[in-house]
Amino acid sequence: MNHDKAREFFSVYFEGALDGGLKQSFESNLRNDGVLQSDYAAFVETVRELDTLKYEEIEIPVFLSDRIATRLEQVQAEKKSGLPAWTSWIRGLAFTGLAAAAIIFALPIIRGGSDVNTAGLNLGSNLDQIVFKADGAKVILKYQSSNPRTLVVSSPTNGKEIQRFNLNGQRLDSPVQNSLSKSVIFKVEAIGDKSASLIAVPGQKRDLAKTGEGTVQDLALAIAGHYLIPVEILAADVTHHVSWNFSSSDARAAANQAVEADGFSVDQRQDGLIEIQDR
Repeated sequence: MNHDKAREFFSVYFEGALDGGLKQSFESNLRNDGVLQSDYAAFVETVRELDTLKYEEIEIPVFLSDRIATRLEQVQAEKKSGLPAWTSWIRGLAFTGLAAAAIIFALPIIRGGSDVNTAGLNLGSNLDQIVFKADGAKVILKYQSSNPRTLVVSSPTNGKEIQRFNLNGQRLDSPVQNSLSKSVIFKVEAIGDKSASLIAVPGQKRDLAKTGEGTVQDLALAIAGHYLIPVEILAADVTHHVSWNFSSSDARAAANQAVEADGFSVDQRQDGLIEIQDR
């Protein structure tokens, strides 16, 4: 067996699949050929290093979503039409480091006019009101502007802005889907308004923890995670300390038990969304 032929058997010999006379011939050459020994040792080292890669967690680069959005802009420009609003959400998520978390404001739609369908939302004729509508574990953000307004979505935990919508008498419908395992919370506000809305969106897995303590904001996250129901916070003081015990299978009852002694009340709308508000 010559040197080049022996090299062809590196892989099968390493895997222990080289049998009979070929194995004996290969091992004989390996014992007597210093160059072959060196080559085989390098081969073994390379294979073992490659094998460790299966344990590596590959982080999605934050610039990837920005590249996708840029390409979408180019396509839209070629079509000579407006850029869909949802592409700008991708940029915002990448900027705040949430791209890999897959918090998706999926295909927001900005429509002209004021033909807002508010069935079941008790909005009356009010405009410029941030509304969340539950669709199972998902949430739809709705907003109808009466004049030029800017709607900003941010993270209440770190204050970083995710995205903003510039509206001019337009209607916004933005479905929100959280594909993380745990619940997350967003802050939505219209620039110029004193108040803001907080919404906790359930994750993909139920949080089995039944007891805990923290702020009202933490409670909303815990309810969303345990009962897989969206929770909106309408209370002024979201930092108020509360404790909870989800012994009840009824999300509203469990939430109310946690806050009723602290000046808050809890309601559950027909679509299932829980509201925590000042009494």
